[in-house]
Amino acid sequence: MGHLQDLNISYFKHLKQAWKMAFWFGLGSLRLIIHGILPNVDIEAGQSTVRKYTGAPAED
Repeated sequence: MGHLQDLNISYFKHLKQAWKMAFWFGLGSLRLIIHGILPNVDIEAGQSTVRKYTGAPAED
């Protein structure tokens, strides 16, 4: 398991992190589908999803 050794984490910690990422991006995907159909709804869907995962601050 070279990938886990490179990251220096256990299998279960990696699993938890991967599932957490999948959850947030899955939720973000649904929000973006709705935003694509209704452009005036949830206009920050993409940006807020990326911020949730990366921890990047919101732009002014």
